[in-house]
Amino acid sequence: MDGLDDELWALPGGDMVQYHGRLETFYTTFPSFMSTLTGMRYKQTAFAPHRVFRNHTFIWDRLGDMRQTYINIPPTYPAELVNGSFICGFMGSRLNSNSVCPPSLVEDLRRDVDYRFTEELDKPLALEGRWDDFFESCMALMEMRTRAIKYLAERDRSELLYAVYTASDECLHQRVEGRLGERRIREMKRILLENVNGVVETLQPDTTVLFSDHGFNMQGYHGTKDPETRWGTWALRSDLDHVPPRKEAHILDVLPTILTSLDVPYEPLEGCSLLFSETDKRAMIAKLERLSYI
Repeated sequence: MDGLDDELWALPGGDMVQYHGRLETFYTTFPSFMSTLTGMRYKQTAFAPHRVFRNHTFIWDRLGDMRQTYINIPPTYPAELVNGSFICGFMGSRLNSNSVCPPSLVEDLRRDVDYRFTEELDKPLALEGRWDDFFESCMALMEMRTRAIKYLAERDRSELLYAVYTASDECLHQRVEGRLGERRIREMKRILLENVNGVVETLQPDTTVLFSDHGFNMQGYHGTKDPETRWGTWALRSDLDHVPPRKEAHILDVLPTILTSLDVPYEPLEGCSLLFSETDKRAMIAKLERLSYI
């Protein structure tokens, strides 16, 4: 989820998660989401296509021939060839073979899901100041993502499905009087939780990892000049054992958590998995104590 804080889980429907807490991030979308793909730190805050960092090892490289589905991860472009499906984030502005892989999926998404990119829907309305229409467009975009997630989950039967909802970020950037007030923001969070719950109930995954890439201030901004926006949220729902108690986590912990849940071996990373195997349990808890996370 793009841009939310830990208060989300106190809303009706938020009890679907077993564990949640504050998530330390890199303040902005590009470095935070890139870290979930590689497990590395990124200093730049401006957007660049993930392919610029071609010498880095991405999550799909680690999973190899495993069935995988990626939907709307912001810095991804162009689409990667994986054993499943890949739809770029908002660096891909149109539905074509550069932003979707395999290319045959383009017509299927257009016909069966009416898939659109953010550039096609929200931006013109915001530029015109049509805030009621903008909000409805954001909610329609959210529900379209849910249709795409369910559609590709059934089609791909993937072991990993990594999807991002960005409507929360678009709404919270307009969190000022005269645009989208607090009533609209609460409504957005309620609809988001309904969509997330619907996906989880439909797919029934062994492990669900939910997180946001940053927080927001009350003026609709985030970034390194707004220290309070460093904190997003993480949440976990899993059939697996060994979930150590955590008060806080770091966005670098997302990739190790995914790899651990899939039982994919990996070299030591800076982040700490939210799930641990029996052999790693004691060592990881000791590391978390050193970091003051528990």
